[in-house]
Amino acid sequence: MLDWRRWNKADWTLCCVFFIFLLALAWHLQARGNPWANGFLFCAEAALVGGIADWFAVTALFRKPLGFPYHTALLPRRRDAFVKASVTMVQKEFFSRSKIFHHIERLHLLPMLLSYLAQQQTKEQALHRADHYLRAALLRQDSARQASVLAQGMRASLGGIAPEQVLCACSRWLRESGRDREGLACLSRILRKRAAAPETREAIEKQLEEYEREKTQETAFGSLFSSLAKAVGLVDLEEAAALMQKRLITLAEELGMQDSPLQEQVLGLFYAQMEILREEQAFQNFLCDLKGTLLDGLPLEAIIEQLLQNMRTQLASPGEVGSQACIPALRPRLQELLSQEYDRLLALMETNGNLHHTVEHFLYDMLARSALHAQTLVGIIVQDVLSRLTDEQLNRLVYDKVEPDLLWIRMNGSIVGAGIGLLLYLLLLLAQSS
Repeated sequence: MLDWRRWNKADWTLCCVFFIFLLALAWHLQARGNPWANGFLFCAEAALVGGIADWFAVTALFRKPLGFPYHTALLPRRRDAFVKASVTMVQKEFFSRSKIFHHIERLHLLPMLLSYLAQQQTKEQALHRADHYLRAALLRQDSARQASVLAQGMRASLGGIAPEQVLCACSRWLRESGRDREGLACLSRILRKRAAAPETREAIEKQLEEYEREKTQETAFGSLFSSLAKAVGLVDLEEAAALMQKRLITLAEELGMQDSPLQEQVLGLFYAQMEILREEQAFQNFLCDLKGTLLDGLPLEAIIEQLLQNMRTQLASPGEVGSQACIPALRPRLQELLSQEYDRLLALMETNGNLHHTVEHFLYDMLARSALHAQTLVGIIVQDVLSRLTDEQLNRLVYDKVEPDLLWIRMNGSIVGAGIGLLLYLLLLLAQSS
């Protein structure tokens, strides 16, 4: 039985055309020779034939209408060609290289990446993963083996440094960092403290007394003159010692004053002596011997291994190691360094033109390669999905996409057929009248 509820508007249109044909036929039989009845029947016949022909044509695309076997059910019969054409269309049209590159070029990848990386949640996740992988890599290392490798590298590096290079580097570092003046200021404070001590004045006075005793004992006249000078108060060794102590304090203070003449003079003498020592071959040989002795005698392996063990212990501990630890734990410091480097990387990506271009080019290249790889992958997916469909599912998939157009094709068959029938009937009347 026919299911009237599943009929579409094209089916109802064809049904109406059929009833119109029956009415036209009945009118023609009752009113023979009536030109209006004949014309109405002529148009109804043409509309019915056109509607049936288009129904047959549309139905033949998906199944066998009325069981007609020849050149019908085109889509199920040529499903392999249809699947292949669909895959080609998806790959070449929807995912063509030109369209992929055109859409990729319209994207602002680097600002999107920077915006994503600048989020606090992203930063926390990245730092957590970096901290986890770095700690895991360090904890997996063999301390003894790494200590041996590092010690050999340090000996090789230090052994290749010439003594004059060390002296030049030290001089340059002292000048550029200002540590030379800081050292003189520290020395000035120490000297001033020692010069102001009562022991210093007593030592000066003692030295003056010994000097006086040596000079006066040489001749009788000198001894007599010294006694007379003390008697009349011309020579006061205690006062002289106090004056000399005061002068020493003044010199110590001047030595610590920034850019004072005495400070500049002392620094000039210091760097001049450094240059002289740098040119002396004996001093260079001494430094070479000292360097060799230190490199051979220092237990670098044991020191480095102990440092690595302490590092491993701190990395494995959530807090400080030991109750008497005087330095912060290594893990918080490591996390702080990772955070600083993360922020520095973001700043460089925003401000450094070369890095900006390099990262952007890398992102576009990676995305383009992924999209081109997806072109083949999408084709495989489309082919696999369409191959799994049954004939009925394939028909329904295609029919649902073009159903309105197919219905209008069928209805247009009846409309165009009626129009052509009317035109032909008019031409027949003209031919008969002539």
